[in-house]
Amino acid sequence: MSSNLISDDQFKHIAKLSRLEISPQESIIKDQLSQAAQYVDVLQELDTDKVEPTFQVNHKKNVLREDVVTPSFSQSEALSQAKNTQDGYFKTSATINKNKSPLPVRPNGGSKGDLEGLDL
Repeated sequence: MSSNLISDDQFKHIAKLSRLEISPQESIIKDQLSQAAQYVDVLQELDTDKVEPTFQVNHKKNVLREDVVTPSFSQSEALSQAKNTQDGYFKTSATINKNKSPLPVRPNGGSKGDLEGLDL
């Protein structure tokens, strides 16, 4: 097991994918990330051949109730205290700005996927 599992290039790539600007003073993060990777390496040494896969750790079964239709508010009752309504629906201000992209613009202006070049 090497003492530094993450190279400088890999660390820069991870920071880029995470959209993090890491200053040289914050390089301790690379050491912490390497320590986490070393811990995973230690776990990989464990013999798990006779261990059954675990999908549910609290041993509970489906804790959801049956979906049963019960009496509820009428449409007019539900809308009765709404500030704004229109044609039988709640009316709200816009929640999506159609003129603004939901994704941040990549600093290098590239258009390719963020996973490009990753060794997966």
